[in-house]
Formats: sequence, C-alpha cells, structure tokens
Amino acid sequence: MTRELPPIISSTLATLGANLRLARERRGITIRELAEQLNASVPTIINLERGEATVSMAIYAAALHFYERLEWLPDLMDPQFDREALRIELAGIRPRSRR
Repeated sequence: MTRELPPIISSTLATLGANLRLARERRGITIRELAEQLNASVPTIINLERGEATVSMAIYAAALHFYERLEWLPDLMDPQFDREALRIELAGIRPRSRR
C-alpha cells in the first residue's frame, strides 16, 4: 500500500484518470477493449481511470500512446520549461570582474 499522497497530487491524478476515461468513452471503446490494447487487466484500467497512484507509470504511458498523446510526456520535465531550475542557475551566475 502506498502512503497517503498530498491532496494536490491525488486531485491531479484523479483529473488525469477522468480525462482518460472520457477519451475512451468518446471513442466508444469498452474497458475490456482498452485493457486488451494496453495488455493490462480490466481492474488496472478501472484504477487507471480513477487516477490511482498504484497504477504504474508504464500503464499511464501506454494509455497516452494509445490516445496519441505520448509525445507530450517527455515535455513535462523538459529542461527548457523548468523555470525554477533556470532561476536557480541564473542566481548562481556572477558577472566576471573586470581587471
């Protein structure tokens, strides 16, 4: 069992799960059909669509791939979009002294 997650994480996963469920329903795909496509069990798909933290990242990635959205996953932590890391790096840069 996983420890309790902060509410913001649980809420975000629940939203992702709801969006995945809606994507499936809008396409007219059953849970069983999606499970077969993702090589997963029906209970895993149910948990995926609930946004359960116990579902592996690989299953979330497989679902994104199935819905043709996988290319967005690496961008989540692309260094060019990591503003906090950039701020820290820039704060550490000191101008060269003139001699």
